[in-house]
Amino acid sequence: MLESMRNQAQSWLAKVMLIGIALSFVLWGVGDYFSDGGAEPVATINGKPVGGTEFYQAYERQLNAYRSMLGKNYSKELVNSMNVKGNTLQTIINRRIMLDVANQLGLTAPETVLLSTVRNNPSFQSAGAFDPKRYQILTRNMGFGSAQDYENDLRLNILVDTLQKAIAGSAHVSDSEVRDRFNHDYEQRVLAAIIVDPLTQMDQVSISDKQAKAWYEAHKNSYQSPLRIKVNAVEINPRDLAQEMSVDESEIRAAYDSRKNEFSEPEQRKASHILVKVAKGSSEDVYAAARKKIEAVQARIKAGEDFAKLAKEVSDDASNASKGGDLGWFKAGMMVPEFDQAVFSMDKGDVSDIVETQFGFHLIYLTDIRPAHQTPYAEVKDKIRNDLIQARANEEAYKLSQDLDDALGMEDSLKAAAESLDLKVFTSDLVSMDDAEVTPLLSDPEIRSKAFATLPGQAVEIVETEDGRFIAFEVIERQEPDVLPYEKVARKVRGDARLDAANNKARELADTIRANKDKSLDELAQQYGQAKYISKPVRSNGVGDQATWLTKEVLNKAFMTASGAWLNQSMNVPQGYAAVRIEKTIAPSDDEFARQKASIAKQVRKTKGEVRFARWMASVREGYEIVINEKELDRY
Repeated sequence: MLESMRNQAQSWLAKVMLIGIALSFVLWGVGDYFSDGGAEPVATINGKPVGGTEFYQAYERQLNAYRSMLGKNYSKELVNSMNVKGNTLQTIINRRIMLDVANQLGLTAPETVLLSTVRNNPSFQSAGAFDPKRYQILTRNMGFGSAQDYENDLRLNILVDTLQKAIAGSAHVSDSEVRDRFNHDYEQRVLAAIIVDPLTQMDQVSISDKQAKAWYEAHKNSYQSPLRIKVNAVEINPRDLAQEMSVDESEIRAAYDSRKNEFSEPEQRKASHILVKVAKGSSEDVYAAARKKIEAVQARIKAGEDFAKLAKEVSDDASNASKGGDLGWFKAGMMVPEFDQAVFSMDKGDVSDIVETQFGFHLIYLTDIRPAHQTPYAEVKDKIRNDLIQARANEEAYKLSQDLDDALGMEDSLKAAAESLDLKVFTSDLVSMDDAEVTPLLSDPEIRSKAFATLPGQAVEIVETEDGRFIAFEVIERQEPDVLPYEKVARKVRGDARLDAANNKARELADTIRANKDKSLDELAQQYGQAKYISKPVRSNGVGDQATWLTKEVLNKAFMTASGAWLNQSMNVPQGYAAVRIEKTIAPSDDEFARQKASIAKQVRKTKGEVRFARWMASVREGYEIVINEKELDRY
């Protein structure tokens, strides 16, 4: 397989869509371009180090992704429970190994593919064309020392992505595998539950000082001060620049003349119609009958009957018949040619002769005409002036951002670079992520995310915000989270400990309920004073019932449990602890299988490909000596 892949690598790579490469920069980071000095590595692969800077940047990018996704629900304890630190390191190790394998196979990323990927990336374009200056700024914003560094990293990602897709894409599936997946995905079950709310157990628990302090000692990481940073920042705002700009009257007049089409309105007409439909390909008899029907309507109009009344009675155009056939206002070219030509050759108040189009036969009543109109210069003068000033300000802001970028290469700090361009420097207080939301120049989510992922002394970032500003910042102080003393958090600790005790009691009561084999759900709910829930028929993926207690964990367990049985453990759900029983199982139909077969086959192939790749990765790793420095890893 790999030999064949090597032989086809060049043509295979050329077909890959690379803009959204699966192995993203969020995980890979840019640590290959920084030195860790004499610090111990976080890991080694065949003796080659994974440096602390490389790991830290990849890990921080992952943490920032979770912060952005979870918002106020984010916590270090939650991140630790998901082993984000370990997963990030393993991803870096896998990438290193895959690159080594790709090199051994002689795989390369063609320069044409690399350049095409860069030039066709919309992020690097202005007005639909590749913008070299924008490219330089944005790659620097990503954390790369230069555009060449970005291209080097992109080249490596192309190789890694190609290798992974080649291995995963070699998986094949059988009909029985497709049927098994279908049965699993489309079988429905009705679930019943009694859910014990922990709040109903609160009056049964109390927490002593000794218990509260013991809880605090066991959960210290939950009571930390937030990460805080202090930054220097510079803002280049086109709106501020625009306030100092002006344009000559001659420029405004010239812009008006060049944009006259923008400020002109062509003639518009308002009409009503009566349609007798004739389907395409109809027989001569059908065609003749439709013609006879529209001629009869025409005769009634000529005899003085009201056009709108006849449209309501006769017209086959259901979209406007009830409105007397009113089509509203329209410009030339908006209707089919035959209709358009008739309308724009009529005088106001005229009723057309019979007009034939692809839809059938029409009679048209021209109700009004709105002449072509050119907006006078005086009415749009201020708008044009503002447009010209804003465009000039945007251009000046972009130029200033480049000048600042150049100055940063010659000065030793953001302050010095800003002073050389007479730009004002803002210095923040020590702020947490929450504080930063209302802190000048840190309120932008992208700026905030990047700032909290940056260490003092790292390269200054210049970031273009969505509203067109350019903000440069450097972190000058970083205060890492630290455990708060018990005295400062005693009230919260006591509340957390008490709630945990109530949760334990709720789980114990749910376990007791599950032990009852003979009583009905109604009897159990009444005996223990808790709520009963019955689901609609639901599939394992939740389709069929969106009730919040039907969590992924509940459904996973439920579809591995026999009909009529209780789940073998009480489940933690948003409402409390649930004792869940399978009330009914509904098998999917053969007709549904026929409809879903192709789609499910694709899903199974993808899943098998991922498993194949994981197995391949595990087998390849066995040939490498991987040493993880747990002590160094614990520092992060």
